Amino acid sequence: MAYLNSNTLLKILPYLRGRTFSIQKVADSTGLPGETVIEVLSPLIEQNYLEIDEDKVFVKKNSIPILSIQALKAGASFNEILKLVGWQDFEDFVHNLVLEYGFTSFKNYRVKEPRVEIDVLALKGSFGLVIDCKQWHKVLGGSDLDRVVAKQISRAKVLLAIDKNLLKDKVLVPVIVTLLPSSERYYYGVPIVPCEMFKSFVGEIDGRLSEVLTISRESV
Repeated sequence: MAYLNSNTLLKILPYLRGRTFSIQKVADSTGLPGETVIEVLSPLIEQNYLEIDEDKVFVKKNSIPILSIQALKAGASFNEILKLVGWQDFEDFVHNLVLEYGFTSFKNYRVKEPRVEIDVLALKGSFGLVIDCKQWHKVLGGSDLDRVVAKQISRAKVLLAIDKNLLKDKVLVPVIVTLLPSSERYYYGVPIVPCEMFKSFVGEIDGRLSEVLTISRESV
């Protein structure tokens, strides 16, 4: 996909908003060769975000964020992508992916006093992920990263202090999911995970809790 330009990716991206589409129809509508359409979609098919049956493509969840990231890397602007997709797609990506890995997931989870909202709260076994989806078009670093991480740690502590029934004896892991790779992989023990790497992160986190910041009720 490295040779494909952002205009090509942006032409194909809107078709992922439907449930099915025809490769030939995309080719006819966009003026792109059918081979190019298939080349763009191949990584998504290989990762099981799409299924293909001859000319017909079946859209599964999470394909929009993946192709959007590719377009951004290829040089598309944040605003160009935003015109085609909503940032709700990225929160859905995180929410649906943790469900696939056996988590119980709550999107836009809120507590009232003090008022705190979590983009995605994902619970599994003895731990939970308190996830903040940062939809910024710039690389997260410096004072921005410091502020974002501090707020997410604070949110996790508030949840543990207030929501004792749902969380019980769980420890919480604050996580920041970003659109673009950050200048840091971990910041004060908090994972900073690019959206494109989130799938591998979720698949491995069970065995890597000792490597990240975990917050327990005793430490609050």
